[in-house]
Amino acid sequence: MASRSTAVRTRKFKGLDASQRQAERRTRLVAAGLQTFGHQGFQVSTVKDVCQQARLTERYFYESFGNREDLFAAVYQHCVDQLRASLVAALASVPKDPHAMVQAALRTLYRELREDPRMARILFIDVLSAHGDMDKHSLNAMMGFSDLLESYLAVLTPQLTKAEVNASLISTGLVGAVVLLVMRWAVTGFKESIDDMVRNTAVLFEAMAAHVERCCPPAAGAIPSR
Repeated sequence: MASRSTAVRTRKFKGLDASQRQAERRTRLVAAGLQTFGHQGFQVSTVKDVCQQARLTERYFYESFGNREDLFAAVYQHCVDQLRASLVAALASVPKDPHAMVQAALRTLYRELREDPRMARILFIDVLSAHGDMDKHSLNAMMGFSDLLESYLAVLTPQLTKAEVNASLISTGLVGAVVLLVMRWAVTGFKESIDDMVRNTAVLFEAMAAHVERCCPPAAGAIPSR
């Protein structure tokens, strides 16, 4: 027969056991962190602010997070995952054509950030002033997007290696350039239109494609970059 303490630990509330309730509270805290950090900014937001937004006590905050920086890291990763999923979905929805895929990815990127400025602030502004291991999280995120871009380049521009350029370096450079453009756009209050941002950012990718084609023209029958 189970002991009283075991029965308490396994007792369900609203159909959820203890671990499920903790996971649900953590999800609420991440959502509250996105709202609080995204509107107020990381530097002025407190654990109390987040708990009030989540309608949870600080006891439950420390059940899942050691401090405010830990929550920011979780919110940051949530935004990265959401943005990556949107980009992958956009790329899968268009023909396997370099021009179409660049346009789809860039438009999705800028639209997502313009429609949710909280995400833009967390990913590209407040991350610069957050403490803890955020520099590591930021670098890992950039390298993750660089690897994603490299995987698409390997399929769309197989002649890239013949052009005597390093696909990994090219991908990292393009991602880095896009990150700086997004930072500038967010800091200046999204002054330029999405169309302007897409058109000007696409120049970077078109320049890379043009260089590859000059060095190694695509085989007969291949779809050229525009």
